[in-house]
Parts: sequence; structure tokens; C-alpha cells
Amino acid sequence: MIITNELSKSFHNLEVLKKIDLQVNAGEVVAVLGPSGSGKSTFLRCLNGLEELTGGRMTVSGIVVDTKQSKKERAKQIQKIRLHTGMVFQQFNLYPHKTVLQNVIEALLVVKKWNKEKAIEKGENLLARVGMIEKRDEYPSRLSGGQQQRVAIARALAMEPDIMLFDEPTSALDPELVDEVLNVMKQLAKDGMTMVIVTHEMQFAREVADRIVFMADGIIYEQADPEKFFTNPDTERAKKFLKMI
Repeated sequence: MIITNELSKSFHNLEVLKKIDLQVNAGEVVAVLGPSGSGKSTFLRCLNGLEELTGGRMTVSGIVVDTKQSKKERAKQIQKIRLHTGMVFQQFNLYPHKTVLQNVIEALLVVKKWNKEKAIEKGENLLARVGMIEKRDEYPSRLSGGQQQRVAIARALAMEPDIMLFDEPTSALDPELVDEVLNVMKQLAKDGMTMVIVTHEMQFAREVADRIVFMADGIIYEQADPEKFFTNPDTERAKKFLKMI
């Protein structure tokens, strides 16, 4: 579902991602761990075209973006990728002037051009799936952080993505609200959704991920199944990280 070949990203003279090679298979849940500033979020944003690649190439859901392509061609490919990927951010980014249901169905109406009746039916089903149907007519300001994040997940699922990207989805939440979001994500994993999750929730990563990718200093230091990574990592850098947390 995702293949990156020597994917690189620089901001001016600062090299944030250094030739990242990674493969994510269909139905796989990959947790990306590492210290702050290691390039994890930038990597996720590259996959969804929110950051332009500086070097290398990526294939997402069969769609190729290569730095050898023209800027116009890359932009066209990124638009296609976005139809196949859903993204959930640290901050919920809900429209404050729209209700919960309106937030969820916006893309169905604007991008997919569905009629309102069909979109509402889909939106209500998704809100039920994340346990938010009773809040369908509320505005985001009246919701807790955990509730807003569950709405954001429903909104991302509305486009029926092949892949879900989560960028530290619980880091802006109060501790008591974290579980309600993680439980929705656990259910998505059980349903077979391909997921790449940047997270600081170690226990969640250990329970849910099929594979841990450990990043630091803009490179992937190691990849392993959760049990191996948390009990016996190969690299000194990973050992140091786990000791610190």
C-alpha cells in the first residue's frame, strides 16, 4: 500500500528526512516511534502531500510521486493520493461553524458530489461507528477533545480511504480522554484498515501495531514486531530511547 524509496525532505539547509525506505502492506498497522524532532510527523505529511519531497519517490495506493516528475505531474498525483488516504492530526481541525454531521459529510458533498440524503446516511453511520451519533447536531466548541478527535476520525473515514494516517492523535488530549480515541483506532485495526500511526502511546503501539518503525535523526534505525522492539531492540539508539521513556 505504501512504498518509499530514498524519500528525503529538507527545509532550507536542514535535512529532516534522510533517504527513508519503507514498505507498508495492505491491512498492516505500523506504529512510528521516536524522540521529538526525529522526522516522524514530516514523514507522514510527505505521504499525504502536505510536504513536498526533496528527493526520492513514493508509491501510495499504487500512485507514484517521484521528484523526477514535473511539478505539475507531482501535484496531479498528490491529488489522486488524497482520494485514497485519510489523515487525522494532533489538532482536530474541525470547522467551528459547522455541526458534527456537517463536518463529516463536507467532503462527500464537495469532493464526491453526493446528494445530501446519501451523504447524511453515510455520515450518521460513521458517527455511530465512532460512538458520536448522539452529538450529530452539536458544534465542535461544545465537545470534549476526545469527542472532537472521534469526529475527525469519522470525517477522515467518510472518503472510504485505503490508508489511514494518524499524526499523534492523542497528544492534545487530557489523559482521561485518550482511551476513547484509542478504542476507535483499535476497532479500525481489527476491521483490517491499513494504518500508519505516529504516537507516543507505547502501550497502545505494543498492543495494536503489527510492526514498530523506530525513527531518530531523520532515519529509520530499526523495524521489528512490537514484542521484539520493546523487549530486545537491536540498536543502541532504540535502547536509549526506551530507557528514557
